Amino acid sequence: MIQLAIEPPLYFQWNPQPPQWQLRGIMTGRRTARVCNVPFVIGRALDCQLVLPDSAQLRKTTSRWHCYIQEKGGRYWIADGSFDVIPETGVKKPSVSGTLRNGSLVKEPQELAPGDTISLGPWNFKVEVEEAKNFRVDIDDALRVTQAGKRATIKAKDLASGAGYKQLHELFLELNKLENIEECLARALAFAAEKIPAAEVSAILLNRRGEAPSARLAWRKNQGRVVDLKFSPSLLEKLSVKEPFFLSARLSNPSSGQNLQNITSALLTPLSGGGSRLGVLYMDNRGDKTAFTEEDLYLASALSGVISLQLMAERQLFLGRLEDNLRQYFSSNVARRLAAEARAGKPPQLEAAEKTAAILFVDIQGFTNFCHAHKPREISGLLNPYFKLMSECIHRHGGYVDKFIGDGVMGVFQQAEAGQSPGDACAPALQAVRSARNIIQAWRANSTSGWGRPMPLRIGIDAGRVVIGNIGFPGRLEYTAIGDAVNIAARLQKLAPPDGIALSAAGRGLVEKEFRCEQLGVRELKGFGDIEVWLVSD
Repeated sequence: MIQLAIEPPLYFQWNPQPPQWQLRGIMTGRRTARVCNVPFVIGRALDCQLVLPDSAQLRKTTSRWHCYIQEKGGRYWIADGSFDVIPETGVKKPSVSGTLRNGSLVKEPQELAPGDTISLGPWNFKVEVEEAKNFRVDIDDALRVTQAGKRATIKAKDLASGAGYKQLHELFLELNKLENIEECLARALAFAAEKIPAAEVSAILLNRRGEAPSARLAWRKNQGRVVDLKFSPSLLEKLSVKEPFFLSARLSNPSSGQNLQNITSALLTPLSGGGSRLGVLYMDNRGDKTAFTEEDLYLASALSGVISLQLMAERQLFLGRLEDNLRQYFSSNVARRLAAEARAGKPPQLEAAEKTAAILFVDIQGFTNFCHAHKPREISGLLNPYFKLMSECIHRHGGYVDKFIGDGVMGVFQQAEAGQSPGDACAPALQAVRSARNIIQAWRANSTSGWGRPMPLRIGIDAGRVVIGNIGFPGRLEYTAIGDAVNIAARLQKLAPPDGIALSAAGRGLVEKEFRCEQLGVRELKGFGDIEVWLVSD
């Protein structure tokens, strides 16, 4: 693993939500920034992994997405420009002033080595190997942090409290052998039952947004997993933000639920990660058999840290897979935004709202006759690579696939919103036309029909205000776009000639500075009357 170093008075500051480094002139930051979450993008944009300062003067020398670092087989490479396509242009873009490695301009990706210097704008970063640190846990310090300054004291000569920590090493060795996080969490609870005599019942209770805490996993001494754990909600109320733990050798004034479950002693410690409370490690004793002690609190606090790490690893694995899956349906910019919202614990902003967008419809001319003449396997052999190619071309130019309709594909190119990269009103239409031309060229070059000349495509495009978001009812929701621009684009597609791109007059006005258009004439569109239709010239 490598890291970037900077000389004072500049420092790096870590921002956990979203996870990224920021270059700041503060004395409380760090001298080094670990290169993580590759591609590690450096620039002024707020979605970079290393965010640089932004000002009118700095914009002359540094770009929003200035350069990026990639990792391949344990080796790191630096490349100039944006990693993803720029939303308003639909293509990758080099930086405004270039990126230098050891004083030489980076024109093609170059391998990085310890000691190299990366220069961009007014800044120089030194490449270093991240130092391997010996893993050492000071339980007193860990507990001091967990308890926010409140400490339970024990006698220094009492060696019993330290005995449990030595056995944590055994737990770590076992966890390393397990293949999934569910087994790791179960082993951690079993460890609590083995090492803490009073832990008759132990459970991982997780916080749910807008819901009461629920058991992620529960364990009972000498019995194993518990499917339907009955725990005491009133005990959770005692573990507030102000009270970092709850320890009671004997419950006073037990509630009706505690009496019902015969709970006599309890120990609760927080589970934390990502700057927030994840839940609680809950343990209780039933039947007045034994009681929790202060020594148990130390081991429970350390065990909470182990469980918190497992939960955070599970969360990061899920979010990584979520972003990968989102990229199959949305452009990289939309996927990154939705994933960032999920990491921050926010519900994805998918509610229906009015937005400016360009809509693209494409289908295969003569596909119905093709279906009559071929077998289902031959049809799928044409459609699967066709859909893949269409999706790649749409995503490449900043759009996303809304839906497949038979052999038709609907693409959406949405205008940048507040807080995202700025773009003018023409950007979505330009992106759509660039994508359409790319689609036709790629289909001609890569058609896999296998039946003579590649089957021609027809494309229709319109732009305007549409409603985008979840449409339907709770039992069946679909994230889609609806509005006049959608319907007009679908009808224009049917009017387009083979391998042609048809536009409305409004669409032509948005792209005429970049593309030459020819008038097809006035045509009647069902539901819209007579409209002027234009074709994008080759």
